[in-house]
Amino acid sequence: MRDIDDQEWKAYVTKCTTGEWPVPPGFVSDKNNWLCRAIVGRVLYFIKDVEGALTVLSTFINDVEPDMDDHPDQGMCEAEHFVLSLRDISEIIWKLTKNGDAALQYLDRAFKICRKFPYRFHTEARGDIWYRRLNILAESGRLEQAVAEAEEMVTNEKQESHTPKPIIPDPLYEKVNPYIFYSLRFLAEQKHKKGETAKACMIFAEAYRYFPLSAAGVRDVTKAMETKDWDEQYKAWIFCTTYQYLPWEKQPVVSLRD
Repeated sequence: MRDIDDQEWKAYVTKCTTGEWPVPPGFVSDKNNWLCRAIVGRVLYFIKDVEGALTVLSTFINDVEPDMDDHPDQGMCEAEHFVLSLRDISEIIWKLTKNGDAALQYLDRAFKICRKFPYRFHTEARGDIWYRRLNILAESGRLEQAVAEAEEMVTNEKQESHTPKPIIPDPLYEKVNPYIFYSLRFLAEQKHKKGETAKACMIFAEAYRYFPLSAAGVRDVTKAMETKDWDEQYKAWIFCTTYQYLPWEKQPVVSLRD
């Protein structure tokens, strides 16, 4: 890992441990631990210190690899920390430079880890990484490639899912697949941009068959499907995308000991 000056590091840590959304100091105290740097870098980006985030994330992102056997029952694993760091540095590079190839190299690394890591993530990283990749392809002039890859992903995932299965089987999660959902969401949004709103709505209806839905989610999806006007139905689907009704990957129940 590249070194960070002690005084500079302390300034970054102070930003992360104070303010409106303070992080516990114990999470970010060790500058020689890349996990601490990952948290600091992502928090800096969250609080809109883009320069600081890029500086910190760049010190380790090309020099370390996560332990793929690390999967604690509670808290995020190394793979997830690393994937989220790759996600943020990709987004920073894309926003600053609009260089698709530069941004995609980090998303491609993140995507490979998502596919390889067999255990649960606590965030929506797997599908989100794929969705971001499709959008950057489209926005950097490779829309046809993005559409083709999204369609191929749907076909392949229907044949063999790469979504980790819950430790305890749960009927709510039998068909959940973030790769299919985000591929179909992307395809629906592209149809809408072309003015094909009815087709977009039908694709969204299929997409939500692969989304983890609570009772509130079932209510909102049903409402969208029953909306007759296509423009209004599309708005209803977009409303649904603003809610994560259940975690993408079912988490174990925490039991408290006496």
